[in-house]
Amino acid sequence: HVPRHFGGLRPRVVPVSSVTPDMSSPMALGPVASVRTHHRGQASSVKPTRRHHVGSVSSRGVARRAPDPPRAVGAVISPTLELNPALMTATTARLVAVVPGGDAASFLPYPPGLPREALPGGGKNSCPDWTEVMSHMALRLTWVDPAFEMVVLPHDASVDEIAKAAENADVFIVVGVTDESNAKSLRQVFANVPTGAALGCCEMLQNESRIAFQPLTEMRKMEAKLVPWGQASKDLRTMDQVFSLFKRENHLDLLFLHLLLIDAAGVRVPAVDINQDLNVQNVWCIASNCNKQLFACYGNENCGKSLDCIDDCGLNDQVCTYTCIRSYQNKEFERLARCMLHSHNCLGNDAIRPELPEVMPMTEWRGNPLSHDDAEGIMQGWYGTEAGQKPYSWLAVAGQNPAYDHFPCQYQIWYRGKAKGSFWYNPVFKVQTLDGDEVWRRSDYRCKRGDVPGTFYFSFMDNGVTSLEYWRIVDAADDLSWSLYYYAGAAKVAGQAYIGAVLATKDGMWPDVSELPRIEKSLWEGCGVKLWEMCEVDNGNCGDAPLDPYHETKLMPSLVGRQ
Repeated sequence: HVPRHFGGLRPRVVPVSSVTPDMSSPMALGPVASVRTHHRGQASSVKPTRRHHVGSVSSRGVARRAPDPPRAVGAVISPTLELNPALMTATTARLVAVVPGGDAASFLPYPPGLPREALPGGGKNSCPDWTEVMSHMALRLTWVDPAFEMVVLPHDASVDEIAKAAENADVFIVVGVTDESNAKSLRQVFANVPTGAALGCCEMLQNESRIAFQPLTEMRKMEAKLVPWGQASKDLRTMDQVFSLFKRENHLDLLFLHLLLIDAAGVRVPAVDINQDLNVQNVWCIASNCNKQLFACYGNENCGKSLDCIDDCGLNDQVCTYTCIRSYQNKEFERLARCMLHSHNCLGNDAIRPELPEVMPMTEWRGNPLSHDDAEGIMQGWYGTEAGQKPYSWLAVAGQNPAYDHFPCQYQIWYRGKAKGSFWYNPVFKVQTLDGDEVWRRSDYRCKRGDVPGTFYFSFMDNGVTSLEYWRIVDAADDLSWSLYYYAGAAKVAGQAYIGAVLATKDGMWPDVSELPRIEKSLWEGCGVKLWEMCEVDNGNCGDAPLDPYHETKLMPSLVGRQ
């Protein structure tokens, strides 16, 4: 895990003016309601139907919780997985996804370092199939907003079945249809769906990609050039971003393109709808408050590169913007961001930390209730100066968030400070910059115990913007051979909110194969994370890392070897 970032600082100036969950899920979602967006921003009244919870259902249709299966020591099952809030929420945006059926492999690989025997089918499948991936995307959409619903169907589903699912749909998504006869049928089926995208499909179907019944025609493109501040230009930028996100082939960008389409269909998505276009008020705020910092930035080559790079990304693209910021990190950029965002919030953003899925900390460790001291001892981990200890706490093996958790050599250093009650986190990680260089980056988090053992509140300033995060220890081996964390955070004034999970060991290598079933179970039941969502960290060249802590340490007695 590495520090969070914020969105861009030089956006374009404009004038003022039913889910099918994968089989490991303990719950399933069916249709609840549909709101049809006939025109941009205009929706019909809610038509509630009913979602079903796997388990027992009474004759009145009221879902009852299925009995818990016997469980090993480890993560506490997420309440969100036991009873998803979407079950009780009327739908405001309905999507239909048509994907390759059967065992057709997606582009999302399992972590390459996993032993083959730990993979489904004994290693025969290097990637999950499209049905599993998109069903999980449907579930994750309900965690962004319980009022979002997506039905997932295979290519070979009957035309009548697809047509029925599309009746009240606001958005369609088609993946991997290259057969023209199939494409013709889908074109007819989705003719009345206002917004959608055909991804990795034949040209005939790709040309049906549209926003509010406006396809990507040559005339539309000409209109966008003639009126660059108009709706046509905005729609084309959105659709270009959708296609670009799909080509990146990671789960976060795949989820985000769904959110872009929902927002374009007229249902506001705060994660997408951050301020990307400067208006007169924004420009006046920057000019009157941050003129000095802006001129200093333009006088620094790397600061200018940061602004240009972020502008090309789009502010709501977390993967791209964070790479830009860390590639060209410099003081001038930090001072400009501190002034524009932290001090004056010139873009007017207000991101909120994600609450779903609800992730609980582990409650027992080494056969006893987890205490606050135990929790801090787990996080301190292998850090120490005695024989067998390390100059760091943990080294990340894999992380769930591709925007932040993919950087090589992620050293985690947790420790108590000299001041009473102080606790610090200093991540150290390597960045492969966009110019092809490798540089070390470090950050400094202040940590505070939560009310419940195993929970922590983190705060830090990253490149001029303050972020607040909520961490949980989801699971940890008794011998501290591995630990699993989950975090949710927000850089409020940057308009960025994020979640992620991190698996760490003392050497950055995958735990013994005998531990993997428990880890996979804890990832899914505790965090709602699939194993194929974890991005493996490259720990192949981690020498010469700057591991000195920022603050004077007061280490706890190590828990390593004490059971």
